Amino acid sequence: MDQKQKKILIIVLALVVVIAIIAAVVIIKAQNKEPYVKVEEDGTRVNTSEKLAETKTYKGLEFSNIKFINSSGVTNLNTDVKNTTENDMPAQSVKIKVLDKSGNVITTFSGNIAPIKAGETTTLSAGILANYTNAYDIEIVD
Repeated sequence: MDQKQKKILIIVLALVVVIAIIAAVVIIKAQNKEPYVKVEEDGTRVNTSEKLAETKTYKGLEFSNIKFINSSGVTNLNTDVKNTTENDMPAQSVKIKVLDKSGNVITTFSGNIAPIKAGETTTLSAGILANYTNAYDIEIVD
C-alpha cells in the first residue's frame, strides 16, 4: 500500500468514526427528548417523574399516587386526595399548574374534588386535551 492509499484509508476511517459519533449523539438526544415518559406497548404514555409522584399538600388536603397518563391524545391526571383536617370539606375546584424541570408553567387546568369527610380519601381525575405526560411536577393552587 503506497502513501496515497494510506492517507485515503485514514481519511475514510476518520469519516466513519465521525459519522458513528454523530449518529450516537442523535440517537441519545432522541431517547432523552421525553425523559419522564415511559411508552407502553399499546402506545399509552406514562409519566415517570419522581418529583411529580411526590405527595403534595394544599389547604389540609394531601395529594398522593399522582399519575399523568396519555392515551388517544388526552392526558389524564389521577391522584388520591386525603382530607388531613378534623373538618369535613365541601366539594371544591382547584387549579393545577403543570411545571417543567425549571419550574416554568407549561399549562394550567382545573380539577374538581368531591365533598370529603375528615380523615377520608377520595380520587381526583381530570383530563387535558393535549400530551403533558413529560411534565416534571405539578403545583395545586387557588
